[in-house]
Amino acid sequence: MADIRKYNNNNSLDSFFDSFFMTGKFPPVDIYENPNEYVIKAELAGYDEGKINLYIEKHVLHIASGEKEEKHEDKDRKYLIRERAVRSFERSFTLPEDAAEENLTATYKQGVLTVVVPKLPKEEPKKIEVRIN
Repeated sequence: MADIRKYNNNNSLDSFFDSFFMTGKFPPVDIYENPNEYVIKAELAGYDEGKINLYIEKHVLHIASGEKEEKHEDKDRKYLIRERAVRSFERSFTLPEDAAEENLTATYKQGVLTVVVPKLPKEEPKKIEVRIN
């Protein structure tokens, strides 16, 4: 499971991609933040919108799919390699503590899932007056 906060540290970013980038099971993602939100974009070309599932459990965002199946009309083919058959996936990301997960929104357009997680407003530090006698 990836921690979205690792994107704030370049060394962690490198190790994240070393372990997750295109292993054949996971779709590639871009994660960035703006002053008011976190944005996750996942490349899901070929997956039906109705088969993409998002859920949050214990401050972890899960993106999962039902099976994606490539249909082949020609039954006379003898495949030597078949990597485009049936696939499903699940990716998980630990959300930062300032993520307003209950206000998450998601859109799916042209094969790209975009998940926007607003940030909670920052609390101002409380000032305590110290009296010296």
